Amino acid sequence: MNLSIIIPAYERLDDVLKCLNSLYFLRTTDVEFLVQDDCSPSVYFPAVIPPPLAKVERNDTNGGFAVNCNRGAARATGDVLLFCNQDVYGVPEWSSGWDAALLAAFEDSSVGVVAPRLLFPNGAVQSCGGVFDAAYQPVHRCLGYSNPHHPEVATPCEIEWSTGAALAFRRECWEQIGGFDTNYPMYFEDVSACLSACERGWKVWYQPRCTLFHSVGSTGGSPMFPMSARRFKQQWVDSGKVKAGTTLATVRYW
Repeated sequence: MNLSIIIPAYERLDDVLKCLNSLYFLRTTDVEFLVQDDCSPSVYFPAVIPPPLAKVERNDTNGGFAVNCNRGAARATGDVLLFCNQDVYGVPEWSSGWDAALLAAFEDSSVGVVAPRLLFPNGAVQSCGGVFDAAYQPVHRCLGYSNPHHPEVATPCEIEWSTGAALAFRRECWEQIGGFDTNYPMYFEDVSACLSACERGWKVWYQPRCTLFHSVGSTGGSPMFPMSARRFKQQWVDSGKVKAGTTLATVRYW
């Protein structure tokens, strides 16, 4: 089983190079790196990233996160596709062997999606998978925990969804769900993809032995959030397909 990493890039060359270089030198398996440039206005990625490091392609027009990821995936050759935001990176004392741990989770043939442990730059917990709250809204487990070794954070388990900042799919699962739903211009496409995988009988798995850092906010923006939230509610919540995993409701997306 081999791994392809798709980095949907937009501007911020320094972030992309940090992501590429850190993951490249911390890998322990044969990894294919692909950079998909979403028509960045001030950076021409094919000219500044050497071919030995990654295969780079530039879109003619800006299509948004989901479209860009799908285009990158169409070029990938791996059995496992890891979508990795450009502001994700590895830290040697945490991330050595991240790729082998990720691939090992797919040795269970029922697993279609695997999420790594994501930490903020200060080491606090950013993502260890998610649940749906009492209002059926997706929320992160253990968000902001200062101890990344807390048992709930450090234990592999089946989860309901995880962030697309770093999210891996078995190719068969990815093809079955048709990639990221491009009706979500940004946000919620990751949650929807996990639910689509579960609908088809795949497990979504959290593997903390694969640990990466995520700076957050390198390419994101909020104007598209309300539109995507409404679509998610219509598609998954109003249809009764989402079940609450907690009695709490601390956020309001709709």
